[in-house]
Amino acid sequence: MKPVAVVIAAICIVVSAGPLRGDVPVPRFTRTVTAGYPVVVDAATGLVWQGCPAGMTGDAASCSGTASTMSWQAALDYCQDSTLAGFSDWYLPSINELRSIVDNHQASPSIDRTFFPGTPSGMFWSSSSSAGSASNGWCVGFNLGNVSINDKTSTNYVRCVRLGP
Repeated sequence: MKPVAVVIAAICIVVSAGPLRGDVPVPRFTRTVTAGYPVVVDAATGLVWQGCPAGMTGDAASCSGTASTMSWQAALDYCQDSTLAGFSDWYLPSINELRSIVDNHQASPSIDRTFFPGTPSGMFWSSSSSAGSASNGWCVGFNLGNVSINDKTSTNYVRCVRLGP
């Protein structure tokens, strides 16, 4: 057999064998309980998310209680002062970070409920201010995954984030 034919035959065998064991996709999110509080690790971004919205408690599979709403400044302070899961480096996510967990295949809420159970379908604050007006901040509405601005004195839901792991 000619060398070119051998190479082509070898390629065909490898391709027909399917993906290699190392090519198995890694799940994007992992929900765990750390120091008694649920967190969600995002393998795509390296971020660690508060497993339940502010005001709620939870475990590895669910959240309970009532999600709290607060003003933009109160949301910044809440995340900065948080010691959830034994960490003190939580912060209010930027608009791009918050948008990264929107799942447009879901609605009301537009988020993967397996990993983010109990998420209300309302607006969540980001740390991003509107360039047009310092009195407005960017939000993500998890009813449809839309992005909008709200007056910073309005009250919205909050989910903190930190850099992983």
